[in-house]
Amino acid sequence: MSEEDVIPETGAVFTYGKSSFADNIPSHFFIRNDPVIEISCGEEHSGIVCKNGRVFCFGKNSFGQLGLGHRENVYKPNCVKSLKPDKVKHIVCGRSHTIVSTENNIVYGFGDNSDGQLGQSVADVSYSDVPIEVTRFNDKNIIQLSAGSYHTAVLIENGDVYVWGSNGDRQLGLNSIDEDSVNVSVPTIVPIALPVVYVSCGHNHTAFVTRIGDLYTCGDKEYGKLGHGMWSLSRVDTNEKIVTVACGANHTIALNDTGKVFVCGNNDCGQIGLRSVTSQGHLYPCPITNEPIVQIVCGQSHSAFITASGKLFMCGDGKYGKLCIDVNQITTPTLVLEFLDKNLKVQMVSCGGNHTLIHAEPIESEFANNSLQQIKSSDSLPPLRVVKKKIEERKENIEPFPSSTPANDNDLEVLIIVKESVKENNTNMNDHQSNGDKKSFNDKIPTGIKNIEDENVDKEEKNTNMLVINEKTEKKEVNKSKYPRNERVRSRMCIVI
Repeated sequence: MSEEDVIPETGAVFTYGKSSFADNIPSHFFIRNDPVIEISCGEEHSGIVCKNGRVFCFGKNSFGQLGLGHRENVYKPNCVKSLKPDKVKHIVCGRSHTIVSTENNIVYGFGDNSDGQLGQSVADVSYSDVPIEVTRFNDKNIIQLSAGSYHTAVLIENGDVYVWGSNGDRQLGLNSIDEDSVNVSVPTIVPIALPVVYVSCGHNHTAFVTRIGDLYTCGDKEYGKLGHGMWSLSRVDTNEKIVTVACGANHTIALNDTGKVFVCGNNDCGQIGLRSVTSQGHLYPCPITNEPIVQIVCGQSHSAFITASGKLFMCGDGKYGKLCIDVNQITTPTLVLEFLDKNLKVQMVSCGGNHTLIHAEPIESEFANNSLQQIKSSDSLPPLRVVKKKIEERKENIEPFPSSTPANDNDLEVLIIVKESVKENNTNMNDHQSNGDKKSFNDKIPTGIKNIEDENVDKEEKNTNMLVINEKTEKKEVNKSKYPRNERVRSRMCIVI
């Protein structure tokens, strides 16, 4: 087994769809010596938290939602160095903002603040490309973060939920707020009588699960996604004991204490997994598998489910391959076989606008343990290795992976492994669909910010020592008009230093 195929025992993050990573080819990466503990997808950006408290972000960056001090798009995980002094525990990505919390229960935000989603006055801060402090909870431990398109929620250990941001559709659940108030820039507690154990923010709605298993929802009620007919914070009528909930753009999925799934809301792409139903106005059971479901996740118009044994099921809109299967749509939850074929157990999943991140670990076996010896901690990173035979077949150079932020840190950061074999039609599908894709990030760009195009990524420094190639026998010329961009990255390893 080649080094590129080996997954460390702590797992790797797999990317699917329009993730902005590896030219949107299905790929994976892992952080050397620092296991990933949380992953989150925004509409077009992503963030991860590692065990040592470091934060890495990549993707679209029009509002500075990557927290890197600039607004250029980034195409591989970059460490948010300004957060290094703090040990970050949780991360969540909204449409174009990001929220993190530290072990000292300090909340930071970066990105768009057009509706107060960073907890700052809209008049004072329209966006921030560096982390700014939102609030401190001191001795109140933060157990969960959630972010919608323009609003944010924080769940405290005692069951209190604090919210801020857009309240245009009553999605904050603050029924006492003045009717004229469309946003809240100060963290405010949600008036729920019972302690909350889980919270989820959708595009313009929010759901809360209480300690006794009741489900409350509020916000935009279109498509029946609240499970009731009210805009204000109200209990969903169900006899099930709900333990967790997930909100998408226009759908909601709930999980009960026996591992069964219940759904409501829009189903135009099959995102709630019910056949021959365009929408569902109240919670309805969605059969998936006989095995209990332990995690549910909603993207904009697709959904994911993880079983107790680590199997992954997905349904909904499949544009750009974000369902991990080369189909445009799946109307009922379908098992993703790729991870079973690779002997991988799915631990976490996050769904964004048109992409999906999955964290998976190898299933323990004698064979897997022997293979893992190929990747060990060392004082130096391995070189980029390219099989000589493959180079002869392709008749082209392999270029260093582009990034808008040149690597210049001396610490060992990320070992990124790009999938070697990709179907030809994946490239064609991405190119075709991207032409018709709606550029939603242009909707609410603050004054003074101009769009940063994907072409601003040619700042990567050349590293002539990365390719292990016999120059005496191998001289290749690249015809960029002949080879599509995606085909030039089928087999390469990229290292952030």
